[in-house]
Amino acid sequence: MKLIAIDLDGTLLTSESKPSGEGLAAIRDMLEQRHHRVAICTGRAGYDVRHLVGDDIKLPIISFNGAAIHDENGQLLKETPIKRQTAMEAIAYLEEQDVYFEIFCPDAIYSPSRGEDKLRAEMDVIKSANPDIDYDQLWESALVQFVQFGIKPTEQPLDIISSGNSAYKLLIFTYNETKLNAIRSHFDNQPSVHTTSSADHTLEVISTETDKGRALQFLAEHYEVPLEDTVVIGDSYNDISMFRIAGTRIAMGNAVDEIKKLSTAVTRKNDEHGVSYALKHLI
Repeated sequence: MKLIAIDLDGTLLTSESKPSGEGLAAIRDMLEQRHHRVAICTGRAGYDVRHLVGDDIKLPIISFNGAAIHDENGQLLKETPIKRQTAMEAIAYLEEQDVYFEIFCPDAIYSPSRGEDKLRAEMDVIKSANPDIDYDQLWESALVQFVQFGIKPTEQPLDIISSGNSAYKLLIFTYNETKLNAIRSHFDNQPSVHTTSSADHTLEVISTETDKGRALQFLAEHYEVPLEDTVVIGDSYNDISMFRIAGTRIAMGNAVDEIKKLSTAVTRKNDEHGVSYALKHLI
């Protein structure tokens, strides 16, 4: 038996951020055959995953880039949140930077109020400097953040953590690349967190104990599956850690070059139902 870990954004999800129908059907078929275990391994929240995939598909979920691991029955197996004091300091810093950010917690994704206004202001600056740029296309890339299942506005983001909530992940979205690079440098110099990314204009801050590779290894051990019998399907930088340890590594046709270099096979693009093709023809 193999353990197959499938990413969401850019992988099982199409460019419209919706699951590939063919991909879901292929997963159902594989689960019904009972030859392999299938898991979702994503930067998204677990409740967002269940909303996207549907309650009829029972499978393990590695969420928040590996900060939480649930089995197929929804039982929490392991969690590695950001240290509380570190999370408080990080949120205060991000408020000072005046950027859109989100706090991923076990119960919801909290977004500071007026975040949309900040992104609109950035887009206006870009449009004034580049009149020919497609404003609607810019907004389309940001819209993914606002349609996540479980997102809630908050007036006092620090209160979310001081009240006892755990922060699994912080996500920053900004069109200002200079500011994004400065924020990345700031967090890369912190001892208890590190950064990754799954899309353009974004930066994700997670505990140094968290990454998809460690989560996959834990889940493989939980189900007594040797690492050489694990399969991963992904496309972006936050998939690198699991591509470095899995026995079979399948890159999406739309994957970044770093993922393709680590792969043992390349499937079709996400808009061409690459997950379905991989499950049917490459495993």
